[in-house]
Amino acid sequence: MKNRHSAIGIVTTATLALAALACAPAEEAPEPVDLEAPLADLTEGWNTITPGGSTTCSDGSPFRFFVRKADSTRLVFYLQGGGSCWNAETCDPRSRRTYTRTAIEEIRSPSGAAPEEGALHGIAAFNHPENPFADHSFVFVPYCTGDVHIGDRDTVYEVPATEEEPARQVTIHHRGYTNGRAALDWTYEHFPGPETVFITGSSAGSIPSPVYARHFAENYPDARVTALGDGAGGYRDLTGARPHESWGTLAALSHFENMNEVDSDNFSFEALYIQAAKAHPEATFTRYDTAEDDVQIRFLEIAGADVSGGLQPLLDANEADIDAALEGQDNYRSYIAAGELHTIMLRPQFYTYESDGVKIRDWVASLAAGEAVDDVHCGDCTGSPAAMGVGEATGP
Repeated sequence: MKNRHSAIGIVTTATLALAALACAPAEEAPEPVDLEAPLADLTEGWNTITPGGSTTCSDGSPFRFFVRKADSTRLVFYLQGGGSCWNAETCDPRSRRTYTRTAIEEIRSPSGAAPEEGALHGIAAFNHPENPFADHSFVFVPYCTGDVHIGDRDTVYEVPATEEEPARQVTIHHRGYTNGRAALDWTYEHFPGPETVFITGSSAGSIPSPVYARHFAENYPDARVTALGDGAGGYRDLTGARPHESWGTLAALSHFENMNEVDSDNFSFEALYIQAAKAHPEATFTRYDTAEDDVQIRFLEIAGADVSGGLQPLLDANEADIDAALEGQDNYRSYIAAGELHTIMLRPQFYTYESDGVKIRDWVASLAAGEAVDDVHCGDCTGSPAAMGVGEATGP
């Protein structure tokens, strides 16, 4: 078995360049777009939006997001991944690195310029002839708050003393939901009437995709709204780590009508899908995973979960819970492939990976077109991706 990826190594180099720009010092960032400027004033390629206000990265550095204008009636809203943290050990910048905190020197764009067109992969490879989103407008929401885009509080973590230094406090601005809402507000202002909205995100950005889909479904009642969570379906039993308490998630989401059915003791990431799908049966909610996703296994180990049986039993149990809760509805689907590859939407393998004879690209293209799709499952999932004819699964 190949070595497991580090917890932070979960996005492509080009995507990290976008993240670096999101929190880079002002003097290195490209000229931001006027928040009030109309959509027509956006330049070709990626535009940098600096919303200001209460938005922030985990360390207090400024938050930025990126917009690429194309067909204004068809929109993709992408939530970036980058790990998470929920206690002193995982949130302390001097301890293990389990989340994207800010611009990291080794991945920062040397010039501060936006990434070149064509540098990204998967659904952001706009020149790829098979890209179902090639002509869609994109809103790319970077991630730098350690709270899977659903935090809305500043948390002080008590770091215990060591032989080298005394006890100290670390304050983390878990304001991912604040940042995301700022990107939503800008999107509503500049895209007043899209016909289709596809909300997706990878890894940490996968978990909140149904939450943001709820916002779009409520703000654009006439649009076809589809959500796809990419690479986070195996997290099960959060009662030990209870990350939502550190992030202030329940308070942040309390305005949603049926979230009062979820309290701190029964909170789960599956609940976000269940409540969203119940509230909006007209929208479509989906998830993609690989059965032995190595990054998910690593984070479960960090959280103290038992993964001795592998990830697939956890994935299958979570899917069963969602299906049972949504019995009688028909607006949730999942795709589970064999292998360890973590996430797919921004990878070159998006165009080749398949499970049970169905390419993930074709499955997503059908979703984007508003067509019905079936659940896809790799069975016992012991077959390697190479055996399926898609090449060896390698990390970024």
